Amino acid sequence: MKYSIKEFKEEYLESAVELFLTNYQREKEKSILLPSEIINEPKHILNSLKPQVGNPGVAVFKKNKFVAYMQTGAKFKFKGQITAFVPEYSHSSIEENKTNLYQQMYMKLSSEWIKENINLHIIGHFANDIELKETINQLGFGAILSEQVRDFSPVNVKKNFVVYEEFNPTKLIDIEIEHNEYYPQAPIFIKKNTDRTAILENLEKHRINGDKCFVYSIKNKPSGYFIIGESAVDGEGFLLKKTNTAQIKAAYVKPAERRKGIGECLLQCAINWAEKNGFERLFVEHETANYYGGNFWRKHFKPYLYFSMRYIDSVK
Repeated sequence: MKYSIKEFKEEYLESAVELFLTNYQREKEKSILLPSEIINEPKHILNSLKPQVGNPGVAVFKKNKFVAYMQTGAKFKFKGQITAFVPEYSHSSIEENKTNLYQQMYMKLSSEWIKENINLHIIGHFANDIELKETINQLGFGAILSEQVRDFSPVNVKKNFVVYEEFNPTKLIDIEIEHNEYYPQAPIFIKKNTDRTAILENLEKHRINGDKCFVYSIKNKPSGYFIIGESAVDGEGFLLKKTNTAQIKAAYVKPAERRKGIGECLLQCAINWAEKNGFERLFVEHETANYYGGNFWRKHFKPYLYFSMRYIDSVK
C-alpha cells in the first residue's frame, strides 16, 4: 500500500487534531475516567501542536487523504543525552494499516533526529491501544513512565492505621531524603536530589500550592506519607490539565512498614480528600520499573498512558 510522506506544515494542524481526538475518544471508551474537556475544547490540542511546527515532523497521505502524523515536541537533556520527545498528542493515525504507518513515520523522523545527534527518543502513547503499543515495542522502545487514574470507590483496607494531616515541611525532610535515596537503587536507577535545602524548598512549594500531606508515624517520626493536590498545570498529566483532577504528587512508605496496609490507608485518605473537595478523579504518574510503588499503583489505578524510550548507538 503506497503512502506519500510530507513534511508537517501548519496547514495540516486541524486534520491532525481531528485524527488525535478520534483516537482519544477510542481510548476514553476503554478508560472511561478520562475527561471530555479535550474533545469539547479542541483548541487546547491545536494550541499545543502549533508551536511544534518547524520541528522535524511528518504528515502521511493516502492519495489526498490525511491518514497519519508524527511531530517532534520538545528537545531536552535527559540521562545526559539530548532527547527527542513526541508527546501523546503529537502523533496519531487511522486504524487501517497502523503498524506500517508508524514504522514509516518513525523511520523518517529518527533519521532526522540522528542528523542532530539525538540518540534518545521518547514517545507518549495510549495504554489501551494494543497494536500501537506492540508496534512501539517492536521499534525498540521500552516503557519508562505510566500515567494512571481511578475513581473514588473505597480501597480494601486491611487495618485501620492512624493517619493524620501534616504539612510542617521540616518534619518531612528526613523521610523525603530517604524517599529520594530509594530511586537510584535497582531496578529504577534514577538519581534524585538529596540536598536538605533543596528538599525543604520543594516541600515548601507543596505547602504554598495548597497540597495536603497525609502521614503515618511511628514514635512521632513519619514512616509513610502521601502528598495530594490539584493536578498541576505545568506538571505531569497533560490530558488532565484544568479538568478538576486531583493528583498524588509524592508517596513513600518505609521498607519495614510495607505490605501491612499502610499504603491503602494513606490512599483512602487521599480519596476521601479528593471526593470531599469536589474533584472528579484521582491521578498518579510513576516509573514503570518501580517494583514496590509500581505494583501498588497498578493494583489500585488503571493506566491510560505510557511513555516509552529508546536509546540508540551513535552511527557517526
